[in-house]
Amino acid sequence: DRQRRVCMPSTPPLARPPPAESAPCGAGGAGLVAPTFGPDGSLYAVASESGDIVSVANAGVFPLLNTGGNPTAVCFAEGALYVCDWAHRAILCRGSDGVLSEFVREYEGRDLLGPSGMTTDAKGNIYFTDSGPLGETTLGERGGSVFSISRDGQLLQPLALGTLSHPCGLALAPRGGALYVCELLANRLLRFVQRPAGVWHCSVYFQFSGGLGPSAVACDEDGHVYVALFDFAGHGSGQGRVAVLSPQGTLVKEIACPGGAEVSGIALDPAGGALIVTDASTSRVHRLAI
Repeated sequence: DRQRRVCMPSTPPLARPPPAESAPCGAGGAGLVAPTFGPDGSLYAVASESGDIVSVANAGVFPLLNTGGNPTAVCFAEGALYVCDWAHRAILCRGSDGVLSEFVREYEGRDLLGPSGMTTDAKGNIYFTDSGPLGETTLGERGGSVFSISRDGQLLQPLALGTLSHPCGLALAPRGGALYVCELLANRLLRFVQRPAGVWHCSVYFQFSGGLGPSAVACDEDGHVYVALFDFAGHGSGQGRVAVLSPQGTLVKEIACPGGAEVSGIALDPAGGALIVTDASTSRVHRLAI
């Protein structure tokens, strides 16, 4: 039985941080990753090197809280803020009382390596990747996993357990038809589908070449998949790229990103017509027309 019970924190709805202005781009922090739109439409991101969760507004970034570790992703679910953190090797949770507490840190008695990416579905279920810091799970030493947490917080279930090479960003297809997962060090995008309900099947959706690999993914309402392609600064062309895949999994085009090659996160603007991109090497957030 690969399912494990976890305890959902009983917290009132999260008090919203100051809303971001209608200028979803900025610079600041240290090692910006994982842009995310909150339930109020505000734009947030993670400064992984400084440990800050930040609000993006008025062409700047503004710290809201610090995890005391190395956060890698945030999401909002059931009135709370959840944070993946490598240093804590856990998912943390913050309620309206402002207290950041440990939510999940182990599975079947073994500590997580360090959660790296996270998303939620319309029902409030949480999906996350567990990779540890870059280099801990590699092509030679696979050990990364993908997990789901049920809406009621009672079940922690692996979709892939200890078999992946640095899984990181993930996103759900429209209407929850599939879960896309970036496997950075295998330079490929994976697709997980359920059939029957609760039984997950994984396959390679797209194999990339060149650069280090995909770091983040987002899906639009038409089923197009946007994939951030990461490489180390100073290697290759030095140009950041986002690949656009059709709903059938074919490459439609690539979008050139301003800044460096370390494209560390993407998010679709809910207002439409734009893609939000973070660059870790320059600690900048860019808004790209699509």
